[in-house]
Amino acid sequence: MKVYSLLMLLPLLFSMAVSPSASAADDAVASAEQPQLPEHSRLVSTTAGQFHVRAMGLENSGPAVVLLAGPNHNYHSDSAWFAALQPLLAQQYRVYSVDRLGNALSSYSEEVSYRRFADDLALVLQQLGETELAVVAFASASISARWFYQSYQQQFAIQAMLYIDPDIPLPHSLSLYQGYPADWYQANLDKLLPHLAAGNWTARTQEKLEAEHQQVRELVAQDSSVMDWSYFEQIMQLRLLVPQQQTRAREIAAYRADLESYASLAMITKIPVSVIDSDFERQEIAAAADDAELVAALQQWQREGSAWSAEQAKISGGQYIPLPDSDHLVPLQHPQVVEKALTKLLNADGDDH
Repeated sequence: MKVYSLLMLLPLLFSMAVSPSASAADDAVASAEQPQLPEHSRLVSTTAGQFHVRAMGLENSGPAVVLLAGPNHNYHSDSAWFAALQPLLAQQYRVYSVDRLGNALSSYSEEVSYRRFADDLALVLQQLGETELAVVAFASASISARWFYQSYQQQFAIQAMLYIDPDIPLPHSLSLYQGYPADWYQANLDKLLPHLAAGNWTARTQEKLEAEHQQVRELVAQDSSVMDWSYFEQIMQLRLLVPQQQTRAREIAAYRADLESYASLAMITKIPVSVIDSDFERQEIAAAADDAELVAALQQWQREGSAWSAEQAKISGGQYIPLPDSDHLVPLQHPQVVEKALTKLLNADGDDH
């Protein structure tokens, strides 16, 4: 398999990103050598569409570990976030990362949301033949994980769940999540989609990707032994494409409704749920230092989130794992912490799987 660096692929991706039509994008791809699927990747066809799945550790027995991606501060949300965690977990477990429609290499759809993905995930797992599971949900993927459990706990043997910085379904936190930018995207989506199709946000998206790339390099600098840079860059580059930009916009616009549905569900009590709680909020609090009202709101959000996370873990028999001085991208910065938490969930004695 050839390795395509970020700089090598940016010209091709830029030409595709500014193309307003699928045929133009197809022509751009046809004019250059196409990279193969990343190693361990496959496309799984379902009645809802074709999903990009990265499958590793398939020789391992026991429950399958399913990784669900959520957003960073730029609302980029795909399996690139698991480029360090999945290879580590695959040393012990059968591990799948599944990308939502419109993300990474999954097929495009105009109907996308974290709530919808719970149903899509069931279709993918049926195709994979996996019924015994542990689910790891990062950030807003807690919405998908919670609805998957709600709707499919009889169909699948879901042994445990691990939340990493989950969305907090309580009033104050919801008021922050449902404000800007979610409310802006919801109000302006119809105008924004053709604006994106014309390539107007491609340059700014590229700038964000370059900044994210540098941030991740800094986060993994102390221990990059399990980091799969080839996979990370291949998936990250796809965020530049117009369909992916539009999916991002659609998902942000749908986020308020996702949160309302999520908040209607009670905490899980019948299976252990562990929660890893970074203190990434401190960065936003520091950035808002000149706005006392905003600082107070963010501090309340942080307290509410930690209290909810600790309670969810307690009532379900899981672990509450606070991570001081941690970035939000825990799967990249602290994959060993996630691995340890998952192993404890699946083995009460804490022994190796």
